[in-house]
Amino acid sequence: MFINPHTPRSGAQAVTARVRTRHRLGARGGLLTSLALLAGVATLSAACGSSSSAPSATSATPPTVHEYMTILTGGMIKQKGWPKFSPSDITVPKGATVVLTITSYDDGTAPLPSGMTYNNVTGGTETVNGQAVTTVANANLAHTFTVPSLGLNAPIPAAPTAAAGGPRQTTTVVFTFKATKSGTFTWQCMAPCGSGANGMGGAMVTNGYMKGTLTVA
Repeated sequence: MFINPHTPRSGAQAVTARVRTRHRLGARGGLLTSLALLAGVATLSAACGSSSSAPSATSATPPTVHEYMTILTGGMIKQKGWPKFSPSDITVPKGATVVLTITSYDDGTAPLPSGMTYNNVTGGTETVNGQAVTTVANANLAHTFTVPSLGLNAPIPAAPTAAAGGPRQTTTVVFTFKATKSGTFTWQCMAPCGSGANGMGGAMVTNGYMKGTLTVA
């Protein structure tokens, strides 16, 4: 049966047409609404992302720096009785964790006078040949790396004595501390390994030997 599209519809047909139109409009409206919401979320996410990805000046991790010193005997540098830290001056950034590795060739001992406690580790942590220590036996003490004004002290035991005709032996001390105060500070060996009646002369009081500087900048 042919139905003229212009023919007035019955009540039921009109209701059905209106429902179908609403469904079409509703579906289209829902799609547009969803797209608008997604666009808003994307814009908000981009805005949040741009603010959170910016680096924070206060969240930077303080650096860890590695410094190295070698203790040479007087015989090695042709100056008998004058052991030497090389280099004697080091500079580290403020706030850094400093890992100071000291390799000593000196197999001589220089025990502390009674009452002195520079054979104890202070102001940081220490390993000797890879083993954690908090003190070095006074009878086996050869040198110290001591910064009195910063409360730092690293005792250094004597290196093993080389076998006759064998290679020179070493002891390795790793002293780790935090550089929290700016300035240039004097470090000093406190073990009496120099010249004079009390062993505190010569190399002990001479910059570049058993004395030097630690600069924190």
